[in-house]
Amino acid sequence: MGKNKRNNKQQHKNKQQAATLPSASATETTTTTAKGKHATGNHNNHHQQQNSSVNNNINGTRFPTFNTKQRNELNALVLRLLELAHAVPSNANEEWKQYVDMQQLLQRIMAIEEPLQRHICMDASNANEKMRLAKVAAFSDWAKAGGIQTDCVEIAVFPGYQLGLRAKRDIAANEQVLTVPRKLIFSEEHLPESDRKLFSNFPLLTNFNLAYALVIEKVRGTQSSWHPYIEVLPARYNTVLYFSVEQMQRLRGTSACTAALRQCRVIARQYASMYKCAHIRNDSSVMASMGVLFTQHGLCYELYRWAVSTVMTRQNLVPREYFPPEANADDLKDSPISALIPFWDMANHKPGKITSFYGSAAQQMECAAQEAYKAGEQFFIYYGDRCNADMLVHNGFLDPDNRKDYVNIKLGLSPTDPLAEQRASLLARLNIERKAELRVLPAPDYISGELLAFVRVFNMSAAQLEHWHSDPERTVDLLHIDCALETDHETRTWQYLYQRLKLLLGVFEATQGALEASLPDGGAAEKLQALQVECNEQVEGGGLPQRTELEIDLMLLQYRRLEKQILAEALQYAQERCKV
Repeated sequence: MGKNKRNNKQQHKNKQQAATLPSASATETTTTTAKGKHATGNHNNHHQQQNSSVNNNINGTRFPTFNTKQRNELNALVLRLLELAHAVPSNANEEWKQYVDMQQLLQRIMAIEEPLQRHICMDASNANEKMRLAKVAAFSDWAKAGGIQTDCVEIAVFPGYQLGLRAKRDIAANEQVLTVPRKLIFSEEHLPESDRKLFSNFPLLTNFNLAYALVIEKVRGTQSSWHPYIEVLPARYNTVLYFSVEQMQRLRGTSACTAALRQCRVIARQYASMYKCAHIRNDSSVMASMGVLFTQHGLCYELYRWAVSTVMTRQNLVPREYFPPEANADDLKDSPISALIPFWDMANHKPGKITSFYGSAAQQMECAAQEAYKAGEQFFIYYGDRCNADMLVHNGFLDPDNRKDYVNIKLGLSPTDPLAEQRASLLARLNIERKAELRVLPAPDYISGELLAFVRVFNMSAAQLEHWHSDPERTVDLLHIDCALETDHETRTWQYLYQRLKLLLGVFEATQGALEASLPDGGAAEKLQALQVECNEQVEGGGLPQRTELEIDLMLLQYRRLEKQILAEALQYAQERCKV
């Protein structure tokens, strides 16, 4: 199950942001043939030939290369992908069409890269999940030899979770459970200087740098000192990068959809940008150095989305120890880096409190129990305050009991509103943008203070705006449910909220039935129960539950139900407020 814990002063923010790679040089040009294919000049063909002669082995082992026809087709596909990924859609329909077009290109790219993918990524199917289970003992020995200390938890298989940590004995609440020394915390800082210097161009994009480092160590195979750890990582994930177009379709109309599509667009742009610098035009931009992943490490899209998904689901922040020579150390001293923390990252999520922290004095990750456990029970940690939309997009799982869940709705001031500037000025006092995503909450809160304040300001007359501007200290009162406002103003506020929530729910009601019917062989409840029985049988037989497409299908359906429940309860609350 996915992770994204925070272990420093920023841990309570719990925000996962996709690193946006700088775009390739805007001065680069391509020509178009009569057939509509992108072609490159003689300089680029020479560059391709150079790469072809270099790009034929990894650590002394030969790997598949592409003939001229395949390379030309890949070049054309990547250039088109890069063009699409740089476009900024103006509405939801354009955003969806862009995603579909990009997925078609990526499917063709992966089909051409398939021999390279098989050689480097090995088997990303369920067969490799079984191999993963067989590697647990070797990984546990590696972890112990490296200084990971624990006498009370071990890796085990749990239905519905894949791997997790199991209590070997009774554990008391707040008891220290395990420690991981700095030398076994994987980050860009563990790469040789020759590789590490490449990151000096992007010192703050630490999640991108971590994925880059993981690719290098993955390709090194048994020659990597991190090989035992990499071997027990999942072969594939349930992140949005693995969704089919049909599965992504089930997110349309939800608050998670735009974030999911944006994540796919960013990763496609990163991949295409590096490929272009490696195989099409090697220029002097900062991106040129990153193309080494292709020329020396055999990068393909399947490997890149695996590395990115590993980082998305497992990364954590730890203090920085290495400062690139080209960077200003003062600018980076308070900027942590993304890292993977072996063994500890096997712990699955359960609501509670954060009990894992980086101990600077001892230079180690320290994890305590958030509650008491009996021997044989699964040991959980709390990943932090995050909504289910965030967990779905970046971690590939949901928490049905998420006490910090919410649904974002988009609201904005109209540029044609003659009072827009006065409204924006008042909202700014509350740190609310004129275009914002604001939270609808589960019971018993329903409407966040920021959402309520926005709608109140949105419905103010000129006289009311002037009144609230005249007393800045009272502005914060707009965040509170019992704020003293005119009755007709509050009525308009709650009527607006009611209508907006009703509209959002209408989208669900129009699509939910069709989505459930689209699941094969029966309804969602029956399929969920069947999947659970199948997982239990596999675990009892000593195996690792297989990942299936149905897992993603059911997760998406469950997410829609959770979001709909929040909106429906908030709608009922708004309706009751309208009657007050």
